[in-house]
Amino acid sequence: MERLETFLKDSHLREEDMDDLLELSSLVRDFVCEKQYSSIVRVIEYTIQESCFEAFAWTMGILQEELEKDTCELDSFECMLGGSIPHYDELIARLQVNLRVSENGFEKVYDEHGEVESFFNMMVYKTGYPNITLVSSENFDTKDNDYVQYKLVFQRG
Repeated sequence: MERLETFLKDSHLREEDMDDLLELSSLVRDFVCEKQYSSIVRVIEYTIQESCFEAFAWTMGILQEELEKDTCELDSFECMLGGSIPHYDELIARLQVNLRVSENGFEKVYDEHGEVESFFNMMVYKTGYPNITLVSSENFDTKDNDYVQYKLVFQRG
């Protein structure tokens, strides 16, 4: 992880520097081979938070390529994106999100007395990457602490 943090600190990914994009690609491929999920998630978080969308797209391409292989090194995993995504429209564009909900789920959360305290309306969106989906979880509760959480789900072929 130290190698990754040093690279991210010194990189010029926002300027779409080709050498840095190639080095990032090499790092991501290493993380895939070594099943370093925390490092993969860190790359995704960083590229989104810092609006390095070309680097984000390269990372998604590498992950999609791996996930669709018969000999995939990775297990299915998730990356929590939080509730506030800078440049959300650019993220949606880079993921090529189909804005029609492909799946819709509902999850209740109960308090200590067995009463429904809140519920999540979960919507799954397909992306241009067949093995990667975007999930939006909208929480509604009895205390007006409503919020939205986003995550990317990566599933083996």
